[in-house]
Amino acid sequence: MDVRLMAHGWVRHRSVAVRGVAFDDARRLEARDVADRFGRAVTGVSGDPEAKLDAVADCAASLEGFFGAVIETAGETILVADRARSIPLWFDVEGSVCSDRGRLLREAIDAPRDPITEREFHCTRYVTGGETIWAGVGAVAPGEVVAVSDDGVRRQEYWAYWPDDDHGGPGIDDRDDQPTDPVLERLRNGLETALDRLEAVAGERPIVLPLSGGYDSRLLAAALVEREREVIAFTFGRSGHPDVEVSREIASNLGIRWEFVPYSRDDWRAWYHGDACRTYREWAFGGDGLPFLAAWPAVRALLEAGRLPEDGLYCPGHTVATPSERLPRFRATDAAEGPTGNAGRPAIGCGPAVDAEDTDDQDTIAATLDALVEYVLERHYTLWDWQDESFTAHARRRIRRGLCGSRAPLTLTNLTALAAAYEHWEWRGRMSTFTNGDLRGYEDAGLAWWLPLWDPAYVRAWETVPYARRRGKRLHAELAVDTYQRVADVSRARAAVTDRRLEPVDRLLSLVRHTPERQFTERGGDWEPPFLAPRSAWRIRGQHPLAWDGIVEDALWDAFPDRNVYAYRTLAETGYLDLLHSVRTPAGTTLEAVIDD
Repeated sequence: MDVRLMAHGWVRHRSVAVRGVAFDDARRLEARDVADRFGRAVTGVSGDPEAKLDAVADCAASLEGFFGAVIETAGETILVADRARSIPLWFDVEGSVCSDRGRLLREAIDAPRDPITEREFHCTRYVTGGETIWAGVGAVAPGEVVAVSDDGVRRQEYWAYWPDDDHGGPGIDDRDDQPTDPVLERLRNGLETALDRLEAVAGERPIVLPLSGGYDSRLLAAALVEREREVIAFTFGRSGHPDVEVSREIASNLGIRWEFVPYSRDDWRAWYHGDACRTYREWAFGGDGLPFLAAWPAVRALLEAGRLPEDGLYCPGHTVATPSERLPRFRATDAAEGPTGNAGRPAIGCGPAVDAEDTDDQDTIAATLDALVEYVLERHYTLWDWQDESFTAHARRRIRRGLCGSRAPLTLTNLTALAAAYEHWEWRGRMSTFTNGDLRGYEDAGLAWWLPLWDPAYVRAWETVPYARRRGKRLHAELAVDTYQRVADVSRARAAVTDRRLEPVDRLLSLVRHTPERQFTERGGDWEPPFLAPRSAWRIRGQHPLAWDGIVEDALWDAFPDRNVYAYRTLAETGYLDLLHSVRTPAGTTLEAVIDD
Protein backbone atom coordinates (compact mmCIF):
# COMPACT_ATOMS: atom_id res chain seq x y z
CA MET A 1 0.00 0.00 0.00
CA ASP A 2 1.12 3.52 -0.80
CA VAL A 3 1.17 5.36 2.57
CA ARG A 4 1.05 9.15 2.21
CA LEU A 5 1.30 10.96 5.55
CA MET A 6 1.55 14.70 4.99
CA ALA A 7 1.04 16.36 8.39
CA HIS A 8 3.94 17.47 10.53
CA GLY A 9 4.73 15.29 13.54
CA TRP A 10 4.54 11.73 12.21
CA VAL A 11 7.28 9.56 13.75
CA ARG A 12 8.34 6.33 12.03
CA HIS A 13 9.77 3.42 13.98
CA ARG A 14 10.43 0.38 11.83
CA SER A 15 7.15 -0.46 10.12
CA VAL A 16 4.94 1.81 12.27
CA ALA A 17 4.17 5.52 11.90
CA VAL A 18 2.58 7.35 14.84
CA ARG A 19 1.55 10.92 15.46
CA GLY A 20 0.45 12.32 18.82
CA VAL A 21 0.83 11.54 22.51
CA ALA A 22 -0.71 8.72 24.53
CA PHE A 23 -0.86 7.71 28.18
CA ASP A 24 -0.66 4.31 29.79
CA ASP A 25 -2.35 5.15 33.07
CA ALA A 26 -0.21 8.04 34.39
CA ARG A 27 2.79 7.32 32.17
CA ARG A 28 3.22 9.59 29.16
CA LEU A 29 4.21 7.88 25.92
CA GLU A 30 5.73 9.83 23.06
CA ALA A 31 5.03 8.89 19.44
CA ARG A 32 8.08 6.60 19.22
CA ASP A 33 6.97 4.75 22.39
CA VAL A 34 3.49 4.24 20.93
CA ALA A 35 4.97 3.03 17.66
CA ASP A 36 7.08 0.53 19.55
CA ARG A 37 3.98 -0.74 21.39
CA PHE A 38 2.11 -1.35 18.14
CA GLY A 39 5.16 -2.89 16.51
CA ARG A 40 5.57 -5.40 19.33
CA ALA A 41 1.84 -6.15 19.25
CA VAL A 42 1.86 -7.28 15.61
CA THR A 43 5.13 -9.21 15.84
CA GLY A 44 3.93 -11.05 18.93
CA VAL A 45 1.19 -12.95 17.11
CA SER A 46 1.13 -15.55 14.40
CA GLY A 47 0.53 -14.81 10.74
CA ASP A 48 -3.22 -15.11 11.31
CA PRO A 49 -4.66 -11.79 10.03
CA GLU A 50 -7.51 -11.84 12.55
CA ALA A 51 -5.11 -12.40 15.44
CA LYS A 52 -3.01 -9.50 14.19
CA LEU A 53 -6.01 -7.17 14.03
CA ASP A 54 -7.11 -8.28 17.49
CA ALA A 55 -3.64 -7.56 18.86
CA VAL A 56 -3.63 -4.04 17.40
CA ALA A 57 -7.11 -3.41 18.80
CA ASP A 58 -6.04 -4.60 22.26
CA CYS A 59 -2.97 -2.37 22.12
CA ALA A 60 -5.06 0.65 21.09
CA ALA A 61 -7.55 -0.04 23.89
CA SER A 62 -4.71 0.07 26.44
CA LEU A 63 -3.73 3.61 25.42
CA GLU A 64 -5.40 6.92 26.26
CA GLY A 65 -4.66 10.23 24.64
CA PHE A 66 -4.75 11.70 21.16
CA PHE A 67 -2.90 9.81 18.46
CA GLY A 68 -3.12 8.07 15.10
CA ALA A 69 -1.12 5.11 13.83
CA VAL A 70 -0.33 3.38 10.55
CA ILE A 71 1.12 -0.13 10.83
CA GLU A 72 2.55 -1.73 7.70
CA THR A 73 2.67 -5.51 7.85
CA ALA A 74 3.11 -8.28 5.33
CA GLY A 75 0.09 -8.24 3.05
CA GLU A 76 -1.91 -5.48 4.75
CA THR A 77 -1.80 -2.08 6.39
CA ILE A 78 -3.59 -1.42 9.69
CA LEU A 79 -4.85 2.08 10.56
CA VAL A 80 -5.67 3.19 14.10
CA ALA A 81 -7.77 6.12 15.33
CA ASP A 82 -7.91 7.17 18.96
CA ARG A 83 -11.23 7.37 20.79
CA ALA A 84 -11.94 10.89 19.52
CA ARG A 85 -10.52 10.43 16.00
CA SER A 86 -8.48 13.55 16.69
CA ILE A 87 -6.02 12.63 13.92
CA PRO A 88 -8.10 11.45 10.94
CA LEU A 89 -6.98 8.80 8.46
CA TRP A 90 -8.54 7.81 5.14
CA PHE A 91 -8.06 4.78 2.93
CA ASP A 92 -8.89 3.38 -0.47
CA VAL A 93 -11.18 0.36 -0.03
CA GLU A 94 -9.28 -1.40 -2.84
CA GLY A 95 -6.13 -1.31 -0.70
CA SER A 96 -3.92 0.84 -2.91
CA VAL A 97 -3.36 3.98 -0.81
CA CYS A 98 -4.00 5.55 2.61
CA SER A 99 -3.37 9.08 3.81
CA ASP A 100 -4.03 11.72 6.46
CA ARG A 101 -5.38 13.94 3.66
CA GLY A 102 -8.74 12.80 2.36
CA ARG A 103 -8.75 14.96 -0.75
CA LEU A 104 -5.27 13.75 -1.71
CA LEU A 105 -6.50 10.17 -1.53
CA ARG A 106 -9.59 10.95 -3.57
CA GLU A 107 -7.42 12.51 -6.29
CA ALA A 108 -4.99 9.57 -6.23
CA ILE A 109 -7.70 7.07 -7.12
CA ASP A 110 -10.00 9.47 -9.03
CA ALA A 111 -12.93 8.44 -6.83
CA PRO A 112 -16.44 9.37 -8.03
CA ARG A 113 -18.97 10.95 -5.69
CA ASP A 114 -21.41 8.87 -3.73
CA PRO A 115 -24.86 10.51 -4.13
CA ILE A 116 -26.16 9.33 -0.74
CA THR A 117 -23.23 10.34 1.44
CA GLU A 118 -22.78 13.59 -0.49
CA ARG A 119 -26.40 14.49 0.16
CA GLU A 120 -25.97 13.65 3.84
CA PHE A 121 -23.03 16.06 3.89
CA HIS A 122 -25.12 18.77 2.22
CA CYS A 123 -27.86 18.41 4.83
CA THR A 124 -25.70 18.05 7.96
CA ARG A 125 -22.13 19.28 7.11
CA TYR A 126 -20.64 15.86 7.96
CA VAL A 127 -20.80 12.22 6.84
CA THR A 128 -21.52 9.48 9.37
CA GLY A 129 -20.50 5.84 9.46
CA GLY A 130 -16.80 5.96 8.55
CA GLU A 131 -17.53 7.00 4.95
CA THR A 132 -16.92 10.06 2.80
CA ILE A 133 -18.69 11.82 -0.06
CA TRP A 134 -16.43 9.85 -2.41
CA ALA A 135 -17.24 6.26 -3.33
CA GLY A 136 -14.38 3.95 -2.40
CA VAL A 137 -12.79 6.36 0.10
CA GLY A 138 -13.31 5.27 3.70
CA ALA A 139 -12.47 6.99 6.98
CA VAL A 140 -11.26 5.37 10.18
CA ALA A 141 -13.92 5.96 12.82
CA PRO A 142 -13.22 6.90 16.46
CA GLY A 143 -12.13 3.93 18.56
CA GLU A 144 -11.55 1.80 15.47
CA VAL A 145 -8.77 -0.16 13.79
CA VAL A 146 -9.01 -0.89 10.07
CA ALA A 147 -7.01 -3.48 8.13
CA VAL A 148 -6.74 -2.73 4.41
CA SER A 149 -5.32 -5.08 1.79
CA ASP A 150 -5.92 -6.34 -1.73
CA ASP A 151 -8.46 -8.71 -0.21
CA GLY A 152 -10.62 -5.86 1.09
CA VAL A 153 -11.27 -3.99 4.33
CA ARG A 154 -11.78 -5.36 7.83
CA ARG A 155 -12.97 -2.96 10.55
CA GLN A 156 -12.90 -3.60 14.30
CA GLU A 157 -14.19 -1.29 17.02
CA TYR A 158 -12.08 -1.43 20.17
CA TRP A 159 -14.00 1.30 22.03
CA ALA A 160 -17.33 3.07 21.73
CA TYR A 161 -18.88 5.91 23.68
CA TRP A 162 -21.94 4.51 25.51
CA PRO A 163 -23.10 6.32 28.67
CA ASP A 164 -24.25 3.94 31.37
CA ASP A 165 -26.55 4.95 34.25
CA ASP A 166 -25.85 1.85 36.32
CA HIS A 167 -23.30 3.36 38.69
CA GLY A 168 -25.31 4.39 41.72
CA GLY A 169 -25.19 7.87 43.20
CA PRO A 170 -28.00 10.34 43.86
CA GLY A 171 -30.56 11.37 41.32
CA ILE A 172 -31.44 14.94 40.55
CA ASP A 173 -33.98 15.23 43.38
CA ASP A 174 -32.30 13.41 46.28
CA ARG A 175 -28.72 14.68 46.09
CA ASP A 176 -29.31 17.39 48.73
CA ASP A 177 -29.79 14.65 51.32
CA GLN A 178 -26.31 13.27 50.68
CA PRO A 179 -23.26 14.48 52.66
CA THR A 180 -21.33 14.41 49.39
CA ASP A 181 -22.36 14.05 45.79
CA PRO A 182 -20.52 10.96 44.53
CA VAL A 183 -21.45 11.55 40.89
CA LEU A 184 -20.11 15.10 40.96
CA GLU A 185 -16.98 13.94 42.77
CA ARG A 186 -16.41 11.27 40.14
CA LEU A 187 -16.65 13.90 37.44
CA ARG A 188 -14.35 16.25 39.34
CA ASN A 189 -11.78 13.46 39.76
CA GLY A 190 -12.00 12.70 36.04
CA LEU A 191 -11.29 16.35 35.31
CA GLU A 192 -8.29 16.36 37.64
CA THR A 193 -6.80 13.35 35.86
CA ALA A 194 -7.40 15.02 32.49
CA LEU A 195 -5.69 18.20 33.72
CA ASP A 196 -2.74 16.21 35.08
CA ARG A 197 -2.25 14.83 31.60
CA LEU A 198 -2.70 18.27 30.04
CA GLU A 199 0.04 19.65 32.27
CA ALA A 200 2.32 16.73 31.41
CA VAL A 201 1.89 17.53 27.71
CA ALA A 202 2.18 21.30 28.16
CA GLY A 203 5.30 21.26 30.31
CA GLU A 204 6.43 24.85 30.80
CA ARG A 205 4.50 26.13 27.79
CA PRO A 206 1.61 28.58 28.31
CA ILE A 207 -1.86 27.13 27.78
CA VAL A 208 -4.03 29.05 25.33
CA LEU A 209 -7.81 28.78 25.46
CA PRO A 210 -10.48 30.03 23.07
CA LEU A 211 -12.73 31.45 25.79
CA SER A 212 -16.47 31.77 25.23
CA GLY A 213 -19.49 32.77 27.26
CA GLY A 214 -20.43 29.13 27.87
CA TYR A 215 -19.45 26.62 30.51
CA ASP A 216 -16.81 24.49 28.77
CA SER A 217 -13.89 26.89 28.36
CA ARG A 218 -14.89 28.62 31.64
CA LEU A 219 -14.34 25.32 33.44
CA LEU A 220 -10.92 24.84 31.87
CA ALA A 221 -9.81 28.41 32.52
CA ALA A 222 -10.83 28.40 36.18
CA ALA A 223 -9.40 24.94 36.88
CA LEU A 224 -6.05 25.85 35.31
CA VAL A 225 -5.85 29.17 37.15
CA GLU A 226 -6.48 27.23 40.38
CA ARG A 227 -3.45 25.13 39.47
CA GLU A 228 -1.44 28.33 38.99
CA ARG A 229 -0.86 27.68 35.31
CA GLU A 230 -0.13 30.45 32.85
CA VAL A 231 -3.34 30.82 30.85
CA ILE A 232 -3.95 33.08 27.88
CA ALA A 233 -7.49 33.44 26.56
CA PHE A 234 -8.82 34.76 23.29
CA THR A 235 -12.22 35.26 21.74
CA PHE A 236 -13.67 36.66 18.54
CA GLY A 237 -16.89 37.95 17.04
CA ARG A 238 -18.76 41.22 17.30
CA SER A 239 -17.96 43.51 20.19
CA GLY A 240 -20.95 43.83 22.49
CA HIS A 241 -22.28 40.38 21.73
CA PRO A 242 -23.08 38.48 24.97
CA ASP A 243 -20.63 35.69 24.11
CA VAL A 244 -17.79 38.19 23.81
CA GLU A 245 -18.78 40.20 26.87
CA VAL A 246 -19.14 37.17 29.17
CA SER A 247 -15.74 35.96 27.97
CA ARG A 248 -14.27 39.39 28.73
CA GLU A 249 -15.75 39.27 32.25
CA ILE A 250 -14.53 35.71 32.95
CA ALA A 251 -10.96 36.56 31.95
CA SER A 252 -11.02 39.72 34.06
CA ASN A 253 -12.37 37.90 37.13
CA LEU A 254 -9.77 35.14 36.76
CA GLY A 255 -6.95 37.61 36.19
CA ILE A 256 -5.78 36.11 32.91
CA ARG A 257 -4.67 37.79 29.72
CA TRP A 258 -7.48 38.17 27.20
CA GLU A 259 -7.15 38.90 23.50
CA PHE A 260 -10.04 39.83 21.24
CA VAL A 261 -10.41 39.88 17.45
CA PRO A 262 -13.47 41.72 16.09
CA TYR A 263 -15.18 40.17 13.08
CA SER A 264 -17.07 42.03 10.37
CA ARG A 265 -18.80 41.12 7.11
CA ASP A 266 -16.08 42.85 5.08
CA ASP A 267 -13.36 41.01 7.02
CA TRP A 268 -14.99 37.67 6.34
CA ARG A 269 -15.29 38.34 2.63
CA ALA A 270 -11.57 39.10 2.45
CA TRP A 271 -10.58 36.16 4.69
CA TYR A 272 -12.74 33.45 3.19
CA HIS A 273 -12.02 34.26 -0.44
CA GLY A 274 -8.31 34.92 0.10
CA ASP A 275 -5.56 32.51 -0.90
CA ALA A 276 -4.68 31.47 2.66
CA CYS A 277 -8.21 30.37 3.57
CA ARG A 278 -8.72 28.71 0.19
CA THR A 279 -5.56 26.65 0.72
CA TYR A 280 -6.61 25.76 4.26
CA ARG A 281 -10.05 24.59 3.16
CA GLU A 282 -8.60 22.46 0.40
CA TRP A 283 -6.33 20.44 2.66
CA ALA A 284 -8.69 20.42 5.66
CA PHE A 285 -11.60 18.92 3.72
CA GLY A 286 -11.37 15.14 3.91
CA GLY A 287 -14.74 14.42 2.36
CA ASP A 288 -16.52 13.77 5.66
CA GLY A 289 -16.63 17.07 7.55
CA LEU A 290 -16.93 20.74 6.59
CA PRO A 291 -13.67 22.56 7.43
CA PHE A 292 -14.03 24.44 10.71
CA LEU A 293 -13.68 28.20 10.30
CA ALA A 294 -14.89 30.08 13.39
CA ALA A 295 -11.51 30.50 15.11
CA TRP A 296 -9.30 30.31 12.01
CA PRO A 297 -9.05 34.07 11.25
CA ALA A 298 -8.60 35.02 14.92
CA VAL A 299 -5.75 32.58 15.47
CA ARG A 300 -3.91 33.77 12.37
CA ALA A 301 -4.42 37.47 13.17
CA LEU A 302 -3.29 37.12 16.78
CA LEU A 303 -0.20 35.12 15.84
CA GLU A 304 0.78 37.60 13.13
CA ALA A 305 0.42 40.47 15.61
CA GLY A 306 2.50 38.63 18.22
CA ARG A 307 -0.45 38.60 20.64
CA LEU A 308 -0.49 34.80 21.03
CA PRO A 309 2.56 32.57 21.55
CA GLU A 310 3.63 30.21 18.80
CA ASP A 311 4.97 27.77 21.40
CA GLY A 312 1.75 27.58 23.47
CA LEU A 313 -0.46 24.51 23.83
CA TYR A 314 -3.88 25.37 22.37
CA CYS A 315 -6.83 23.72 24.11
CA PRO A 316 -10.30 24.14 22.60
CA GLY A 317 -13.11 23.52 25.08
CA HIS A 318 -14.84 20.79 23.05
CA THR A 319 -16.30 18.35 25.53
CA VAL A 320 -17.81 14.91 25.85
CA ALA A 321 -20.82 16.62 27.41
CA THR A 322 -21.82 18.38 24.19
CA PRO A 323 -23.93 15.51 22.75
CA SER A 324 -25.88 15.54 26.01
CA GLU A 325 -27.11 19.09 25.46
CA ARG A 326 -29.13 17.94 22.46
CA LEU A 327 -30.61 14.87 24.13
CA PRO A 328 -34.33 14.63 23.37
CA ARG A 329 -36.93 14.99 26.08
CA PHE A 330 -38.62 11.62 26.24
CA ARG A 331 -42.25 11.39 27.26
CA ALA A 332 -43.07 10.52 30.88
CA THR A 333 -39.75 11.92 32.14
CA ASP A 334 -40.85 15.42 33.14
CA ALA A 335 -40.74 14.58 36.83
CA ALA A 336 -37.03 13.87 36.55
CA GLU A 337 -36.28 17.14 34.78
CA GLY A 338 -34.75 20.17 36.41
CA PRO A 339 -33.55 23.51 35.09
CA THR A 340 -31.21 23.20 32.12
CA GLY A 341 -27.75 24.57 31.79
CA ASN A 342 -26.52 26.27 28.64
CA ALA A 343 -28.18 23.84 26.27
CA GLY A 344 -28.67 24.42 22.58
CA ARG A 345 -26.47 27.49 22.18
CA PRO A 346 -26.16 28.74 18.61
CA ALA A 347 -22.87 28.95 16.73
CA ILE A 348 -21.27 32.09 18.13
CA GLY A 349 -17.93 33.25 19.42
CA CYS A 350 -15.82 30.41 20.76
CA GLY A 351 -18.87 28.36 21.72
CA PRO A 352 -20.06 25.09 20.20
CA ALA A 353 -21.18 25.17 16.59
CA VAL A 354 -24.83 24.34 17.11
CA ASP A 355 -27.81 25.56 15.15
CA ALA A 356 -30.55 24.51 17.52
CA GLU A 357 -33.33 25.84 19.66
CA ASP A 358 -33.14 25.52 23.41
CA THR A 359 -33.81 21.91 24.38
CA ASP A 360 -36.39 22.98 26.96
CA ASP A 361 -38.55 24.33 24.13
CA GLN A 362 -38.60 21.11 22.14
CA ASP A 363 -41.50 18.71 21.96
CA THR A 364 -41.23 15.39 23.72
CA ILE A 365 -40.74 12.21 21.74
CA ALA A 366 -41.77 8.63 22.42
CA ALA A 367 -39.15 6.42 24.03
CA THR A 368 -38.73 4.23 20.94
CA LEU A 369 -35.95 3.70 18.44
CA ASP A 370 -38.20 4.77 15.55
CA ALA A 371 -39.03 8.06 17.28
CA LEU A 372 -35.34 8.66 17.97
CA VAL A 373 -34.50 8.10 14.30
CA GLU A 374 -37.06 10.77 13.36
CA TYR A 375 -35.69 13.11 16.03
CA VAL A 376 -32.20 12.88 14.53
CA LEU A 377 -33.54 13.31 11.00
CA GLU A 378 -35.60 16.39 11.89
CA ARG A 379 -32.96 17.99 14.13
CA HIS A 380 -29.72 17.36 12.26
CA TYR A 381 -30.59 16.90 8.56
CA THR A 382 -31.78 20.47 8.26
CA LEU A 383 -29.34 22.61 6.29
CA TRP A 384 -31.36 22.02 3.13
CA ASP A 385 -34.88 20.76 2.50
CA TRP A 386 -35.24 17.84 0.11
CA GLN A 387 -38.04 16.06 -1.71
CA ASP A 388 -36.23 12.83 -2.60
CA GLU A 389 -38.03 10.02 -0.77
CA SER A 390 -35.27 7.61 -1.74
CA PHE A 391 -32.73 9.72 0.14
CA THR A 392 -35.10 9.94 3.13
CA ALA A 393 -35.22 6.15 3.30
CA HIS A 394 -31.42 5.94 3.03
CA ALA A 395 -31.00 8.60 5.71
CA ARG A 396 -33.28 6.74 8.13
CA ARG A 397 -31.30 3.53 7.62
CA ARG A 398 -28.00 5.35 8.15
CA ILE A 399 -29.27 7.01 11.31
CA ARG A 400 -30.62 3.75 12.71
CA ARG A 401 -27.32 2.00 12.00
CA GLY A 402 -25.41 4.82 13.69
CA LEU A 403 -27.69 4.80 16.75
CA CYS A 404 -27.38 1.07 17.25
CA GLY A 405 -23.67 0.73 16.59
CA SER A 406 -22.67 -2.78 17.57
CA ARG A 407 -25.78 -3.25 19.74
CA ALA A 408 -28.91 -5.07 18.69
CA PRO A 409 -31.95 -2.80 18.12
CA LEU A 410 -33.97 -4.91 20.58
CA THR A 411 -31.67 -3.74 23.40
CA LEU A 412 -32.65 -0.10 22.82
CA THR A 413 -36.07 -0.20 24.42
CA ASN A 414 -35.86 2.06 27.48
CA LEU A 415 -35.12 5.72 28.10
CA THR A 416 -31.54 5.36 29.32
CA ALA A 417 -30.54 3.02 26.49
CA LEU A 418 -32.08 5.34 23.91
CA ALA A 419 -30.37 8.38 25.42
CA ALA A 420 -27.03 6.56 25.30
CA ALA A 421 -27.68 5.57 21.68
CA TYR A 422 -28.28 9.20 20.73
CA GLU A 423 -25.07 10.37 22.41
CA HIS A 424 -23.17 7.50 20.76
CA TRP A 425 -24.53 8.60 17.37
CA GLU A 426 -23.50 12.20 17.86
CA TRP A 427 -20.04 11.38 19.21
CA ARG A 428 -19.25 9.02 16.35
CA GLY A 429 -20.76 11.14 13.60
CA ARG A 430 -20.96 14.84 14.29
CA MET A 431 -18.32 15.30 17.02
CA SER A 432 -15.54 13.18 15.53
CA THR A 433 -15.91 14.59 12.01
CA PHE A 434 -17.14 18.17 12.05
CA THR A 435 -16.35 19.41 15.58
CA ASN A 436 -12.81 18.18 15.94
CA GLY A 437 -12.10 19.68 12.54
CA ASP A 438 -11.37 22.74 14.67
CA LEU A 439 -7.98 21.13 15.33
CA ARG A 440 -7.00 21.43 11.67
CA GLY A 441 -7.18 25.22 12.04
CA TYR A 442 -4.53 25.14 14.77
CA GLU A 443 -2.40 22.76 12.74
CA ASP A 444 -2.66 25.10 9.75
CA ALA A 445 -1.02 27.75 11.92
CA GLY A 446 1.70 25.30 13.06
CA LEU A 447 0.36 25.10 16.63
CA ALA A 448 0.24 22.22 19.12
CA TRP A 449 -3.17 21.29 20.55
CA TRP A 450 -4.80 19.12 23.21
CA LEU A 451 -8.43 18.27 24.09
CA PRO A 452 -8.65 18.08 27.90
CA LEU A 453 -12.45 17.72 28.05
CA TRP A 454 -12.29 14.85 25.54
CA ASP A 455 -9.61 13.14 27.61
CA PRO A 456 -10.67 9.51 28.22
CA ALA A 457 -10.52 10.09 31.98
CA TYR A 458 -13.18 12.80 31.76
CA VAL A 459 -15.14 10.82 29.18
CA ARG A 460 -15.19 7.79 31.47
CA ALA A 461 -16.48 9.87 34.36
CA TRP A 462 -19.18 11.49 32.19
CA GLU A 463 -20.33 8.08 30.98
CA THR A 464 -21.33 7.24 34.56
CA VAL A 465 -23.52 10.33 35.04
CA PRO A 466 -27.25 9.44 35.14
CA TYR A 467 -29.37 10.58 32.21
CA ALA A 468 -31.27 13.17 34.25
CA ARG A 469 -28.01 14.95 35.07
CA ARG A 470 -26.45 14.55 31.63
CA ARG A 471 -29.34 16.06 29.69
CA GLY A 472 -28.62 19.70 28.93
CA LYS A 473 -25.04 19.17 30.23
CA ARG A 474 -26.43 19.69 33.74
CA LEU A 475 -23.68 18.17 35.86
CA HIS A 476 -20.92 19.46 33.58
CA ALA A 477 -22.39 22.96 33.94
CA GLU A 478 -22.64 22.50 37.70
CA LEU A 479 -18.96 21.55 37.89
CA ALA A 480 -18.08 24.59 35.76
CA VAL A 481 -20.07 26.98 37.94
CA ASP A 482 -18.68 25.51 41.18
CA THR A 483 -15.10 25.75 39.95
CA TYR A 484 -15.41 29.24 38.51
CA GLN A 485 -17.22 30.58 41.60
CA ARG A 486 -14.51 29.24 43.89
CA VAL A 487 -11.55 30.48 41.84
CA ALA A 488 -12.95 33.83 40.72
CA ASP A 489 -14.55 34.53 44.12
CA VAL A 490 -17.85 35.70 42.66
CA SER A 491 -21.41 35.01 43.70
CA ARG A 492 -23.13 31.81 42.63
CA ALA A 493 -25.56 33.80 40.51
CA ARG A 494 -22.75 35.63 38.75
CA ALA A 495 -20.77 32.44 38.24
CA ALA A 496 -23.75 30.96 36.40
CA VAL A 497 -24.21 33.86 33.96
CA THR A 498 -23.83 32.80 30.33
CA ASP A 499 -24.32 34.56 27.03
CA ARG A 500 -28.00 33.61 27.26
CA ARG A 501 -28.46 35.36 30.60
CA LEU A 502 -26.36 38.50 30.29
CA GLU A 503 -28.49 41.57 30.92
CA PRO A 504 -28.42 44.51 28.44
CA VAL A 505 -26.88 46.80 31.05
CA ASP A 506 -24.00 44.34 31.47
CA ARG A 507 -23.41 44.42 27.75
CA LEU A 508 -23.23 48.18 27.82
CA LEU A 509 -20.85 48.37 30.78
CA SER A 510 -18.73 45.29 30.12
CA LEU A 511 -15.92 47.04 28.25
CA VAL A 512 -15.39 49.81 30.78
CA ARG A 513 -15.76 47.41 33.71
CA HIS A 514 -13.31 44.77 32.55
CA THR A 515 -11.05 46.27 29.87
CA PRO A 516 -11.27 50.05 30.44
CA GLU A 517 -8.01 50.63 28.59
CA ARG A 518 -9.79 49.59 25.39
CA GLN A 519 -12.84 51.84 25.64
CA PHE A 520 -11.40 54.35 23.14
CA THR A 521 -9.82 51.82 20.80
CA GLU A 522 -12.00 48.73 20.51
CA ARG A 523 -15.10 50.60 19.31
CA GLY A 524 -13.51 53.75 17.96
CA GLY A 525 -14.38 55.79 21.02
CA ASP A 526 -17.98 54.60 21.35
CA TRP A 527 -18.68 52.91 24.64
CA GLU A 528 -22.08 51.68 23.49
CA PRO A 529 -21.64 48.33 21.72
CA PRO A 530 -22.67 48.30 18.07
CA PHE A 531 -24.26 44.87 18.43
CA LEU A 532 -27.43 44.89 20.52
CA ALA A 533 -29.71 42.78 18.31
CA PRO A 534 -31.94 40.33 20.22
CA ARG A 535 -31.28 36.63 19.84
CA SER A 536 -34.30 36.25 17.57
CA ALA A 537 -32.61 38.52 15.00
CA TRP A 538 -29.28 36.69 14.81
CA ARG A 539 -30.34 34.70 11.76
CA ILE A 540 -31.11 37.88 9.83
CA ARG A 541 -28.48 38.88 7.30
CA GLY A 542 -26.04 41.33 8.87
CA GLN A 543 -26.98 40.39 12.45
CA HIS A 544 -25.02 37.15 12.96
CA PRO A 545 -22.69 37.38 15.98
CA LEU A 546 -19.73 36.16 13.91
CA ALA A 547 -20.67 38.42 10.97
CA TRP A 548 -19.70 35.62 8.62
CA ASP A 549 -22.68 36.11 6.35
CA GLY A 550 -20.22 38.35 4.47
CA ILE A 551 -18.80 35.15 2.98
CA VAL A 552 -21.85 34.88 0.73
CA GLU A 553 -22.77 37.20 -2.14
CA ASP A 554 -25.91 39.20 -1.31
CA ALA A 555 -27.71 37.94 -4.41
CA LEU A 556 -27.33 34.38 -3.11
CA TRP A 557 -28.90 35.38 0.20
CA ASP A 558 -31.81 36.82 -1.77
CA ALA A 559 -32.20 33.55 -3.71
CA PHE A 560 -32.22 31.35 -0.58
CA PRO A 561 -33.01 33.69 2.33
CA ASP A 562 -33.90 30.99 4.85
CA ARG A 563 -30.61 29.09 4.58
CA ASN A 564 -27.60 29.68 6.86
CA VAL A 565 -23.88 29.98 6.13
CA TYR A 566 -23.27 26.28 6.74
CA ALA A 567 -25.83 25.39 4.07
CA TYR A 568 -24.13 27.59 1.50
CA ARG A 569 -20.69 26.29 2.43
CA THR A 570 -21.59 22.59 2.03
CA LEU A 571 -22.68 23.24 -1.55
CA ALA A 572 -19.68 25.47 -2.23
CA GLU A 573 -17.30 22.82 -0.87
CA THR A 574 -18.71 20.32 -3.34
CA GLY A 575 -18.73 22.70 -6.30
CA TYR A 576 -22.46 23.41 -6.66
CA LEU A 577 -22.29 27.09 -5.65
CA ASP A 578 -19.79 29.89 -6.09
CA LEU A 579 -20.33 32.09 -3.05
CA LEU A 580 -19.16 35.22 -4.88
CA HIS A 581 -21.70 34.83 -7.69
CA SER A 582 -25.45 34.63 -7.81
CA VAL A 583 -27.29 31.63 -9.18
CA ARG A 584 -28.77 31.92 -12.65
CA THR A 585 -32.30 32.00 -11.28
CA PRO A 586 -33.67 31.69 -7.77
CA ALA A 587 -34.24 27.94 -7.58
CA GLY A 588 -36.14 27.69 -4.33
CA THR A 589 -34.78 26.14 -1.18
CA THR A 590 -34.89 22.41 -1.82
CA LEU A 591 -31.58 20.65 -2.28
CA GLU A 592 -32.66 19.16 -5.60
CA ALA A 593 -33.59 22.57 -6.99
CA VAL A 594 -30.27 24.16 -6.04
CA ILE A 595 -28.13 21.33 -7.38
CA ASP A 596 -30.10 21.12 -10.63
CA ASP A 597 -30.09 24.88 -11.20
